[in-house]
Amino acid sequence: MSITKHCIKNKKIDFFKLENYESLKSINNCHLSESTFNSSKMDNIQVSNSHLASSNLEKCNIKKAHFLNTNLEMSSFAWSNLKSNKFDKDNLSRVNFQFVDLSHSKLIDCKATETDFRWSRLNHTTFINCDLKGANFSNSDLRNVTFENCDLKSAIFNINTRLPFTKEHAKKLGMNFNGIN
Repeated sequence: MSITKHCIKNKKIDFFKLENYESLKSINNCHLSESTFNSSKMDNIQVSNSHLASSNLEKCNIKKAHFLNTNLEMSSFAWSNLKSNKFDKDNLSRVNFQFVDLSHSKLIDCKATETDFRWSRLNHTTFINCDLKGANFSNSDLRNVTFENCDLKSAIFNINTRLPFTKEHAKKLGMNFNGIN
């Protein structure tokens, strides 16, 4: 039995819906805002130069994928498995990464302002040159996370956040403690 690998290229489609799908391997130069990929398996997918703002990617398996120069602003990956992914020069602002496993992932030169990482699994995740202003890391374990040259001003942490540095250092970086001091 042969398996066909599907690609979407050079398309502009609003309200695209694809649920419980398993054969999508690339999205290139597409405008698919407000699309649904809910509960799909898209391991090893290559997404580049595309616009997927406000899309639903909840409860997906998207492991070992590469997102390059893609706008995912206000999209939701809640409850998804995103292990070992690479996000490179993407707009991840206001993305919902709640309860997401981003272990062993790399985010490089990404804009992730006001992004919600609450309850995320970020074990051995690396952020390089990322704008994380206002990102919410409440209830996340950041002890094995690497932040290189990142802007963490106004990033939120709480009493349950396990930081890779002291609370005092977090405040020097401009991070905000949410809770009782």
